[in-house]
Amino acid sequence: MNNKTMVAIVIIIIAVGGVGVYGYNTYVASSESGTITIYAAASLAKQMNATAAEFKTKHPNVDVQIQYGGSSDLISQITQLNKSVDIMASADYGLIDKNMIPDYTSFNIKYARNEMVIAYTDKSKNSSQINSTNWYQILNQSDVKIGIADPNSAPAGYRGVMMIQLANSFYNNSNIFNDLIASNTAITSQANGTGYIISSPNNLNPASKIVSRPAVSDLMPVLQSDSVDYVLVYKSDAEQQKSSGVKYLTLPGELALSNTTYESTYKKYKLIQFSDTNKSKSVTLTPIVYGITVLNNAPQRNLAIEFVQLLLSPEGNRITQNSFQDPIVPAVATNGSTNIPESLQQYIKQ
Repeated sequence: MNNKTMVAIVIIIIAVGGVGVYGYNTYVASSESGTITIYAAASLAKQMNATAAEFKTKHPNVDVQIQYGGSSDLISQITQLNKSVDIMASADYGLIDKNMIPDYTSFNIKYARNEMVIAYTDKSKNSSQINSTNWYQILNQSDVKIGIADPNSAPAGYRGVMMIQLANSFYNNSNIFNDLIASNTAITSQANGTGYIISSPNNLNPASKIVSRPAVSDLMPVLQSDSVDYVLVYKSDAEQQKSSGVKYLTLPGELALSNTTYESTYKKYKLIQFSDTNKSKSVTLTPIVYGITVLNNAPQRNLAIEFVQLLLSPEGNRITQNSFQDPIVPAVATNGSTNIPESLQQYIKQ
């Protein structure tokens, strides 16, 4: 038997073995069954739906059920109402560290970024004049209506409110927060050393100028129906609606809340949710970074880990980019994380 014949035989053996392995993996995946339950921030809807669709192609017998809403509300359903959930994906990674580790999960993975923008349409009052230096003046005009997410339930809500307080310092104008928020809601702010503590009561009691909705995704229909002129939303929300006539103003870097360079400044701003009740809790302004975890008692833990593995993979990163969010590659485990599943570690920097 000559060398060429031997090489050909080896290639055939390898090829057959490869087909065998592929066929086995495909069989195992397709034979898996069950239902994965995911709680996810409303701004992740496009990303999660696309990931679930891709996951189904590999696991046709697995059902993926996703509930969207404000991250604070969803986490409270897990920690206070004992909802049975496999995966939690939060628009504020810090909520998982603060409220879920170690009792509900052992790890938290920062995997994507977003930024705060001001969305509007051509029908929004004075939209042809708005820019990054006068936006707060346009929003303060008496006939302009503003939409915000509820700061008691959604990270986009408390981030938007704290961003407006931060704008006071950025523009060296002490009236911005009072003009836009304090004068039109029951939300108040008080200086605390070099920072601020903002109090958000159970009843925001918004004046006619302000429209509040539970989750950031609820604001886009309000804008498109011309019920408000401008909404504080994430860039991904606005980008996903551009084909429907939505436009958006990009804010200066410090106010966009997407850059970790300003994290030391952000930490000076806190908001007390439900400030007038016995269930009040404090949240700190942070860059817009999404966190994801698999719960300790996840009913479908193995399938949930496979789902997160897909989300962190190059394929998942492409889905995240197509959803107008920026994937963090490699993803980063937060400081308190332990017992990260081995299959996820290849995508994570600790």
